[in-house]
Amino acid sequence: MISELDDLAFRETVFAWLRAAMLGRESFTRDDLKHFPFGGQMHRLVGPQTGIWHVKAVSDAAISIITSYIPDGAKRPYEDSVGEDRLLRYKWRGTNSQHADNISLRRAMERHLPLVWFTGVGYVPGTKTQLLRPEFPVWIVAEEPESQQFVVAVDEDALRIPVGASPEIAEIAIRYNERMVQVRHHQPLFRSRVIHAYEMRCAVCRLPFTKLLDAAHIKADSKGGLPRVSNGMALCKIHHGAFDSNIIGISPDYVVHVKESVLQTFDGPTLQHSIKEMDGESLRQIPNAKIDRPDRDLLAERFNEFEQAS
Repeated sequence: MISELDDLAFRETVFAWLRAAMLGRESFTRDDLKHFPFGGQMHRLVGPQTGIWHVKAVSDAAISIITSYIPDGAKRPYEDSVGEDRLLRYKWRGTNSQHADNISLRRAMERHLPLVWFTGVGYVPGTKTQLLRPEFPVWIVAEEPESQQFVVAVDEDALRIPVGASPEIAEIAIRYNERMVQVRHHQPLFRSRVIHAYEMRCAVCRLPFTKLLDAAHIKADSKGGLPRVSNGMALCKIHHGAFDSNIIGISPDYVVHVKESVLQTFDGPTLQHSIKEMDGESLRQIPNAKIDRPDRDLLAERFNEFEQAS
């Protein structure tokens, strides 16, 4: 077993390795994560099946946790959630607080060690092999034995609400935590799930470059839109901007419509080929799973806005 200082060095090396790998990809399979080089050896960063993992040769404290991919609308075997303080929760393994996995996660909490949280965002096309998106560093900041779960912070400065805190102090903590969880957890996770559902291609033009794709909301979360794949579309930067600006609209039958004044504008090949020629075309890329396809009712609502703006 290495020292706590070396344990931190190991974790920082893991984070650096993941950052480098994510320059060219957004997700990993479990097999991708079983060959991390450190100290002249290869180490697993996740278990072959378990959700909580520690590297025995390095530390007795957990290095990673996993939330498996579950399609929208399906029930998760472990229902991780958000608490009243707006911090995330991660369920124990089983119901025994002394299970080895729970102990390893508790040790990470007690030593304030950073971890990686891998969340399932889909499957390798044509298989049931899960794709996992890493989020790091995260910290276990508390345990709630009565609910058989740990409290997870995605920001080292996350605010725990002190017992007996005034409503004003509690509100400050809630707002801060809510913002951090939204920006660092929910939004990136929504993006990854949508991009993978569309097989890393723009719904309108099938552009295949992930770095140029966004997960566009049909109904904005500020208007009550849910973080479901069916409330999103993978769109390239041009078509995302055009969609948000009501230059293009997408009707409930998945047909692209271009604003009339834009159709009457003549200004070079980008406008012609990227926007105007899409008028009347059906979406060129939609998810294979019906539950992930654009919600037609949401599209109808959004298309009404487009027509009014036109």
